Amino acid sequence: MSSLQPILVHGHPGPNSWKINLFLEELNVPYTTKVYTTPELKQPDFLALNRNGMSPVIEDPNTNLVLAESGAIMDYLLDQYDTEKRISYTKIPEKYQMKQWLQFQTTTQGPVLQHIFHFTLLEPNPAARAVAVKDFRRVLQVLNDELDGKKWLVGDKCSAADLSFVAFHSRLEFIMRDDAPKVEAEFPNVDAWYKRMTERAAVQKVLGDHMAAFNEIFSKGNVGPK
Repeated sequence: MSSLQPILVHGHPGPNSWKINLFLEELNVPYTTKVYTTPELKQPDFLALNRNGMSPVIEDPNTNLVLAESGAIMDYLLDQYDTEKRISYTKIPEKYQMKQWLQFQTTTQGPVLQHIFHFTLLEPNPAARAVAVKDFRRVLQVLNDELDGKKWLVGDKCSAADLSFVAFHSRLEFIMRDDAPKVEAEFPNVDAWYKRMTERAAVQKVLGDHMAAFNEIFSKGNVGPK
């Protein structure tokens, strides 16, 4: 896709926006990333892109589209740029099973980990944190059960469903601290799946970029979960 102009990803050192980078990297779509601190997301320049003051947001000069909300962005990238169906499907049931897991990531895995981060570092609340930790163990059990006897969440290939979970999963120990599960022992199917994911060149690159951005911004404080 060398004729395309780069998509600009407005991101954050938290995990949420980096799943967008993963999609773009796997689809070989050119992109650049601008990383914001949490206070910067609430400033007029960013609010002009997304009134909700949350990342990610993309600006696609190829279609003159500005789009917020990670679920909407993932759908857009698959519809617009996965013409060869590298990471998606066209047929039932796989097409909608993939959408099911994308929904589960955006409504459950990501928000629960964000709650744990919030109630640990931003507004410490041990009781609320304990509820979120318990809920996240349930999330891992759901994924572990689904992956029993399978390499991928949907069908016979690594798809958008798998990619969407990687960025948050990569930050379990940082977010959960002493409550981080022993994934290899407790959720072995998830552990084997994640190891397969980290063998992918796109995943290695994006996780490396994520950590570099995190380390740079973290020194300024106010990293936050978004």
